[in-house]
Amino acid sequence: MSASHIALAVFVTVLWGFAFVVMRDLLDQLPPFLMATMRVVAAGLPILILMRLPRTPFYWLLLLGVTQGAIQMALLLFGMEFGMPAGLAALVLQTQVLFTTLLAFLLLSEKPRWAQYVGIAISLVGMAVIASTVPGGASMVGFFFVILAALTWAGSNIIVKLAGTDEVMRLVAWAHVLGIFPLLALSYIFEGQNEIFHILAGLSWRGVGDIVFLGLISTFGGFGLWSYLMRKNSASAVAPFSLIIPISGMISTALLLGEEFGEVRIAGAGIVLVGLAFGTIRFSAMKWRPAR
Repeated sequence: MSASHIALAVFVTVLWGFAFVVMRDLLDQLPPFLMATMRVVAAGLPILILMRLPRTPFYWLLLLGVTQGAIQMALLLFGMEFGMPAGLAALVLQTQVLFTTLLAFLLLSEKPRWAQYVGIAISLVGMAVIASTVPGGASMVGFFFVILAALTWAGSNIIVKLAGTDEVMRLVAWAHVLGIFPLLALSYIFEGQNEIFHILAGLSWRGVGDIVFLGLISTFGGFGLWSYLMRKNSASAVAPFSLIIPISGMISTALLLGEEFGEVRIAGAGIVLVGLAFGTIRFSAMKWRPAR
């Protein structure tokens, strides 16, 4: 990867780590489906400027709309709603690196190295350690929702590669426009029409700012840049940079939300990060060279 691509990857992952603080704050004002809907509405706003569809078969755009535009964030928010702490959710979500590696092998013929198999095994041990610290009931449900969100993110990474278009900003914007409809329907069914309008009418200006940040900056901007990096580099070279997300997320939630992490959970987090780093980072692919 070039120097500029490395800088972009670091910027996006730090931004996404901080976004967990904003998500937790907004969940205090909006229920999960409505929050996810407002996020994709904000993320789809640039379509007013980027009106033309990207040059890619429509089924790839539809699949990206379902995964990245709708399901991924809904699952993550449900995980947090069911008791998953924001900082811990940021960490568990990074199992998407493992899922991306597996899907890239199955669908893109990117053959994993022996170190990747070892890294996956190490990370699974770390996940088991973390799971042992999560109380039963709602928190365990939240844990599995976040795992499903990670699998969905991995799927969207592969879809971006298969879509075969360099118009990634159009791709991301249109994907989130398509994501509005299923999320709005789910919000209407499970959260109620009258309740939706009542909640939105009472939304604070801080809540509006949270939506703009999550939708326009973190989602449209962040996923646009991430998808660009996925298109220009191999999936296995880009995905490991998401290791920065839990570090940024845990620091942000500790400083701003007062989240505490016990020694066992910190140890589990360390094992996961070691496994992900050992199994996925290709140092030979990260030579510092000028962008072409």
